[in-house]
Amino acid sequence: MRKYIILASMLLAGCATSPQDCDLHAQDPSFITKLSCATSGGYRQNIDAQEQQVLQSQREEKIAKQDLANTQSREQASSQKLANEQQQLTTLRTDLDKTLNRLQSSKVKSKQSQQEIKKLKELQQQAQQVTSASEITVIESKIAEAKKRIDVLEQANTLH
Repeated sequence: MRKYIILASMLLAGCATSPQDCDLHAQDPSFITKLSCATSGGYRQNIDAQEQQVLQSQREEKIAKQDLANTQSREQASSQKLANEQQQLTTLRTDLDKTLNRLQSSKVKSKQSQQEIKKLKELQQQAQQVTSASEITVIESKIAEAKKRIDVLEQANTLH
């Protein structure tokens, strides 16, 4: 009978433990606490909870890695776009300088050519302050128009 009383008290003690009492890393749990945790499933609950935490951490790490890869991809695309715009702007400025030099060295010294020189110099200043691709496109179109006007001036000069 005594064995049954001890066994019954152990079972009741097992019911009295919580998963927090069944910490595998506890300092020095008693034999009864260990037995209680083993029989009540407290150890298993702790292990399951820790496994869930590990799985959640792995999911979060995977999401963070994907976010990092996406950010790096966007950064690389932005850098490439900026490099392309800077190259386009450099080409634009070179073209503008050549057009201005062509007009200044031309034999055409009319009032129209002086006005064109003034417009091209204004374009040069605008080109120094360009900050977007749309501004580059606007200046490119203005340079193309100026080239056409210069061609017309030069042709008119050669006909005379």
